[in-house]
Amino acid sequence: TENEGNCLIKGKDLYPIPRVNQSGGEAPSGYFTQQEISKLKQALEELSQEKVEKYIRKSLADALGDLLKEEKLLLLSQLLGMELLEPEPKRISAGELILHLERKAEAQANSCQLKGSTRILIQAMVKSIEQSSELKTRDRALTLEIEKNRVKSINTTEGVIESDAVVWTGSLAQFFQLAGAVSFPEKWVKKVKRMERVSGLALDFGLREKVSEVKGWLFEPASKILARFPSNLDPSLAPEGKQLASWLILVSEQEINDPEAVRSAIQKLRAQIKRLFPDFFALAEWERILHLPIIDSSALTHKQSRLDRIEINAPGLENVFFAGDSVSVPGIRSEVALRSGIEVSQRCLSYLRREG
Repeated sequence: TENEGNCLIKGKDLYPIPRVNQSGGEAPSGYFTQQEISKLKQALEELSQEKVEKYIRKSLADALGDLLKEEKLLLLSQLLGMELLEPEPKRISAGELILHLERKAEAQANSCQLKGSTRILIQAMVKSIEQSSELKTRDRALTLEIEKNRVKSINTTEGVIESDAVVWTGSLAQFFQLAGAVSFPEKWVKKVKRMERVSGLALDFGLREKVSEVKGWLFEPASKILARFPSNLDPSLAPEGKQLASWLILVSEQEINDPEAVRSAIQKLRAQIKRLFPDFFALAEWERILHLPIIDSSALTHKQSRLDRIEINAPGLENVFFAGDSVSVPGIRSEVALRSGIEVSQRCLSYLRREG
């Protein structure tokens, strides 16, 4: 239905975004014509017939060429890129986008929400860990003791922990502070330090009334704004008749630490919310602003595709494994983090059994 999919924000109006993998029928948005949808769909289908490796390090702009000279087709490609948190076709990895669209078509779902929110997943993970070991939330790591290509122990604020294996899920910059960059190949260290992150500002609201029934994402590529109503997908996230709303504006790594740039971005986001939903702020019972220096550890551009992200196994350290959204596994955004966690658990267990 119209409310199931993603929507384009155009000033004070919302237009359903057509799925480029759907066949036949009229254009569902009233903004894009069926001819425009078919043009982009055909071009992407032709790209998908090639080996994905051919386009994984090529930008969508290079892959589609003159097609993006048409204004509406450029906008459609930007909307697709917003799903990768990158609206600029000159930076979108054509191969990563094609793979994402193929997985999306296989799942037969345009948007999803973990029932009960991510808290459910976190609680399950904590319970699993505590059943077999000890979870220390106040114990901060200080340094890693490395001996013969292995992390032998971890010095923490509460003492020394002997380590058979280490799984690192934090930022790699912090990992270097603990382990020392000299422990790794110089080329690899430079690569990690060059990685571009995705940063942004998020505004969450609790509304006393619903303002929208849309279950998908709302995108405004020009301002790099994304929004969704999580309680539309999972009603348990808000009291009956009320609504949870989440808005995000992407900013650069440099701007996220500039107070004036942050204020400007928040003002831009709030202005767009008011244009779209004039009564929105009058209905807000509470709001929360989140300053997010890292949304994704690795921007999914054509220069930072899965071929260019870091491997799960740490180079030169046989018992260290990396998990997170900067790791080289299939997927986008948090999907990368989840897949890497599954892969890390398998590799780590295999290593421990081998060392037995």
